[in-house]
Amino acid sequence: MPNEREVTRIYKWKPLASRPKGRPKNRWEDDVRMDLQKMKIKNWKKSVLDRNTWRTIVERTKTRTEFWRL
Repeated sequence: MPNEREVTRIYKWKPLASRPKGRPKNRWEDDVRMDLQKMKIKNWKKSVLDRNTWRTIVERTKTRTEFWRL
């Protein structure tokens, strides 16, 4: 994916401000990886390359209420 694409820029964006003291450094990517581990999905990097497979994984995740965060 080219670096100038908006999705790539958002994914690689680093905030300028620091977090309050004591707060864990969780990132969006960490949450996604944790959800994939809970769903026991391995080789997710290969699944991302196949649009239909990844769409199926996302839809499965949407239907599981334990992955919803408020």
